Amino acid sequence: MNRNLAQYETARRFTATPQDNEILIFSNANAMLANAKTADAKTRISALFHNQRLWSAIVKDLALETNQLPADLKQNLTDLGIWAMQYSTRAMGEDLSLDPLIAVNRDMIEGLQAQRAAAPPPLPPRGDLASAGLVQSAV
Repeated sequence: MNRNLAQYETARRFTATPQDNEILIFSNANAMLANAKTADAKTRISALFHNQRLWSAIVKDLALETNQLPADLKQNLTDLGIWAMQYSTRAMGEDLSLDPLIAVNRDMIEGLQAQRAAAPPPLPPRGDLASAGLVQSAV
């Protein structure tokens, strides 16, 4: 069973798109925030800190010259990211609702899902699948 699980995980890594990974990250952040709504202060701060770090990483990525998003989209996402980081930081010390952060993250998930649906992921090179033991080479 462990071998099957390892093969499944290898296949998943080869077929996951960047959007899949980003959806997973935002979903995880939202699960933490939703749980923090009724949890103790330590759990709340941990979830908010995680969300703040997520948006910090996004804003840093948007600032890279290698980021190929259109300039206006990068600016809008940067502005949104700065707001999310500031709100997360304020909510650590104040009793602010976590719903606005959850809503923004959910909007990001929906946008990423639409982007993923519009452009099917490319197949990995055949050599990668063969080296992972997922396909057999012709003899």
